[in-house]
Amino acid sequence: MRTWWIAISLSSVIACAPKHGGDDGGGSGSDYTLEITPAQSSITLVSNGTGFSAMQAYAVVAHYADGTDDDVTADATITPNDMTIAMSGATATASAAGEYTITAMVDEQSANATLDVQLVGDSVGSGVNQGGLDGTPDPSEVPTIAYPPAGALFPINIAPLEVHAQKSDPSQSIARVTFTSGSNLSFSYYATCAASPNPTQFPNACIVTIDGSFATQLAGVSEADDVSITVRLAAADGTMLGESQPITAAWSKTPLSGGLYYWTTAGTGDTTFNTAIARYDFDGDASSPTIYLSSADAPAVPTGQTQCIGCHAVSKDGTKLAFSLGGSIPGYYSLYDVASVTATATEMGSNTPPFAEMTTFSPNGSREIAMNYGDLSLRAADSTLGMQTDGLFQAEVQAEAGSGEKESQPFWSPTGAHIAFVSWTPSGSDVSTGHDTGDMVEGGQIWLAQSDGQAPIGAASLLVPHVDGITSYYPAISDDDLYVVFDQSSCSGPPNTAAQGWGVGACDGYNDISATLMMVPTVGGTPVQLENANGGASPLTTNSWPRWSPDHGTFRGKELYWVAFSSRRAYGLSLQSGAGSDVVKPQLWFAAVAIDPANPPTTDPSYAAVWLPGQDPSFTGPRGNHTPAWTTKAVTIQ
Repeated sequence: MRTWWIAISLSSVIACAPKHGGDDGGGSGSDYTLEITPAQSSITLVSNGTGFSAMQAYAVVAHYADGTDDDVTADATITPNDMTIAMSGATATASAAGEYTITAMVDEQSANATLDVQLVGDSVGSGVNQGGLDGTPDPSEVPTIAYPPAGALFPINIAPLEVHAQKSDPSQSIARVTFTSGSNLSFSYYATCAASPNPTQFPNACIVTIDGSFATQLAGVSEADDVSITVRLAAADGTMLGESQPITAAWSKTPLSGGLYYWTTAGTGDTTFNTAIARYDFDGDASSPTIYLSSADAPAVPTGQTQCIGCHAVSKDGTKLAFSLGGSIPGYYSLYDVASVTATATEMGSNTPPFAEMTTFSPNGSREIAMNYGDLSLRAADSTLGMQTDGLFQAEVQAEAGSGEKESQPFWSPTGAHIAFVSWTPSGSDVSTGHDTGDMVEGGQIWLAQSDGQAPIGAASLLVPHVDGITSYYPAISDDDLYVVFDQSSCSGPPNTAAQGWGVGACDGYNDISATLMMVPTVGGTPVQLENANGGASPLTTNSWPRWSPDHGTFRGKELYWVAFSSRRAYGLSLQSGAGSDVVKPQLWFAAVAIDPANPPTTDPSYAAVWLPGQDPSFTGPRGNHTPAWTTKAVTIQ
């Protein structure tokens, strides 16, 4: 009989087992549970000179089956569920109010702790009688909050925040704006009232401007609760003290992103129209836009024609811009390289009929679908503008609606999977008799076609069929290809009496006063009105030309999208409403749309709309801003 001796390295055995600290080696293997302490804690933010902060230290303990415990803090990976919580070892530093989860992990074991971060306090402006605003309000003095709108959802990167309150007495000159949310937020701003930038229309306005950094606090608490806002106003000595009724709003950590290009009357050098393309860079300074191209700097139209930038489109990546020139009838056209602000191609009447009034780009920007006089054509988006396919969708559209039906307003989805467009039968309501340009589409219906990102695939099908007395138009597809947002207007709505002979019809799809925002899944279904975003069921404020943001996020467990559009509604106490009229110039607004991905919306999923800041340097002579086009990036201008 032989005896065999086998040598085993003890160090290799130890290395194969999890190490849980402690010199006595108490407990081994994975038969343990993990605990992070404190499991629930509450800390209060204090000012650190540049913002707010507070700290919480944690310990992590492993509890083994044999009844022993080990402090495994040094071995644990401790992470927060939000980027506003910074970790240094086992110490969390919070910078925003809210409720957060802190997770500790060792090997495959984990444990969670809840961290409540509170912001309680105030900020007092120079020369403000704080005590006078903290007294007992007079119930007969009740100011009214005019902005933000109740029920709005703001993105975290729109700044600054303005609060507009209508005074109950002209002598009121100081204000207290209080933000509260659950037990995590109770903060007041004390400030002197600023007058309206349009004092003739709003002589008794009090406007308080709050630094945009405070949005971090509001977004921190909004994931769990709405934010309640109240305003107190008083005379400088504390008399005439009144408090508003509260409103609620919310803030999302999903920012606006990319670039937003829009048409404006802010151009220079053209004394007739002064039109231009302006843009926001939401990845940079989101507080104000800049003029990208004025009509006077665009390619010159033939002598005797109108030098006017018209409808525009921008490629998904923001590198190419297409726009019409000279108005809808001549249909002059230019394709621009955005970075160099130079024309890649220009068509000035060499095509018959004219080249294009409306355009949409393929996802990679190499091709475009151009509309000219109700005909859609696929072209190269380069210096050749080479024709690929003419008469897109004509066969199926005319088979469905008749030989006179035409197509307009194309939109290529950001993924390239779909192409949406409008069809309509021209009629006598087109006041440019004999010129069916395609920017007026009375009785329009919306179609959807599949695409491989370079061209349509197969036949188009109706998504929103024609309804008597209704025009459906301006379709746009979300970044994930799930939803189409569009406009509807009523033929019984008010006409555009001040339209000066172009687009005067109540439902011709051109600046219609009754335009309301609608949405429908791309798979089909019953359209849903975005009533909250519209500002009511029948607001008559020209809620027009909606466009989705280039990406989306989440809010309270739902998918969160942003929709930009133009509207003649009132902006607080700075711009009056144009309800029922086409005299007041439109402004850019945007609204949040939050959708449960498991349940396509059958009721309104939108929030009240928010005004885009910085549009008008002079509110006594506001610009006309509309037709937004959203891109993933606002490219750097060379």
